Amino acid sequence: MIESKAQQIVNDLALKVISSVNPGRIVVGLSGGADSTLALLVAVQVTKVNHSTQILAVHCIHGLDADDPVWLKHCQDLCHRLNVELVTPRLNIVYGNGRSPEEVSRAERYKALLANLKGGVLMLGHQADDQTENFLLAMKRGAGPRGLSGMRFVVKDERGTIVRPLLGLRKKEIEEIIDALGFDFVYDISNSYLKFERNFIRLKVLPLLRERFKGIDDAIARSAQLCAQEHELAMRLARSAVEQARCEQGLDISRLPLDDEPLCILTLRCFLSECSSLPPDYSAVKAAYSLCRIGNDQQGIVELDGRQLRRFRHLLCVVTPRRTPAKGQYQLKKGESLRLGDYLYSLKPATNSNAAFALSADSVILDFSYSGSLKLHPTQRNLPREIKKLMGEYQIPQWERASKCVVRSLDGEILAFGNVFAVRTNQNNKDKSQLFNLLIEGT
Repeated sequence: MIESKAQQIVNDLALKVISSVNPGRIVVGLSGGADSTLALLVAVQVTKVNHSTQILAVHCIHGLDADDPVWLKHCQDLCHRLNVELVTPRLNIVYGNGRSPEEVSRAERYKALLANLKGGVLMLGHQADDQTENFLLAMKRGAGPRGLSGMRFVVKDERGTIVRPLLGLRKKEIEEIIDALGFDFVYDISNSYLKFERNFIRLKVLPLLRERFKGIDDAIARSAQLCAQEHELAMRLARSAVEQARCEQGLDISRLPLDDEPLCILTLRCFLSECSSLPPDYSAVKAAYSLCRIGNDQQGIVELDGRQLRRFRHLLCVVTPRRTPAKGQYQLKKGESLRLGDYLYSLKPATNSNAAFALSADSVILDFSYSGSLKLHPTQRNLPREIKKLMGEYQIPQWERASKCVVRSLDGEILAFGNVFAVRTNQNNKDKSQLFNLLIEGT
């Protein structure tokens, strides 16, 4: 490839980036390989057209390869030549427990790149061959239309704006462009290790497919595009269904299209995608659907990315698991807070009249050793009732019940049940200016 043609390709890509996102700041993920090198050259060209744009190159040091210093030196020399600022964060790669080095490395790289974004645009060097490999890897995993749809030129989501200007170029073209412009790049020897799935696809599977089926890359790209279009159309329908069922606690199961299983599963997938940093596993979506179909009196938990999906009556709730207080009695003084498990307890001037109790002393006893058969007489009821039944009456979900306690005076008189209700035994002759609530906060 002649230099003028290579420069024209870089110019065209830079103009496309400017017209698409008009970046004020570009953060380039720079490994030193051919793809990221060309991405950096495109970013530099953007600054030549738009002088107000700033560039930061980020080279992540994984600490897993003896060639790390070689890659670092190459990136330092390249950025010095281009007059581009470079930062080199060292990643903390700890894998195991079902997580591969590839998965952990990718997650840590993105974390480091996004930490430097600061409102800018993240530019990555993914190219057309990556799209083909991603499609086959997603098919191997049993992915649906979203997983098969591949990467897009511009993505805007909760992470920020990510632009991938090289998706229309193949690896061979990229190397020819870099060579024509008088630059070089470093080859990563790990790209030849067949123990990595992507390398096996690239080195063993794709050559056979390309030899047998001419145009297989274009066919896969077309399939990915169709999957992307169909996924977007389906998600429009799912988002509408989510909004119809959404409530403060999560989803109102009675408003979900339970009898239309495909639509309901798609709706749950859409909802769970909002609740997690990672796309939900299909098994988790199916488990969520089963949770919606069971009777109100049954229990079930679906594990998400660090959280749980749980059901309470007609509600489907996303819950953060918390450690509950140990059985026992604890003294709590006015003006102080007490941390028990993952909960914080404090006494505050009353704002919830139903749970307000009078307090003559400077402290109370929080009793977590009570029995569910203990009868209490809420001020709003005519008769006492067992605590285990009052829990249901006051609609306290199962996962919150262990955080509730019997509030006693120092002489043992029961004043209230947590932050739920005050008891009738303490309602005579109380000074309205001395009413308190027990405040319970999850941490």
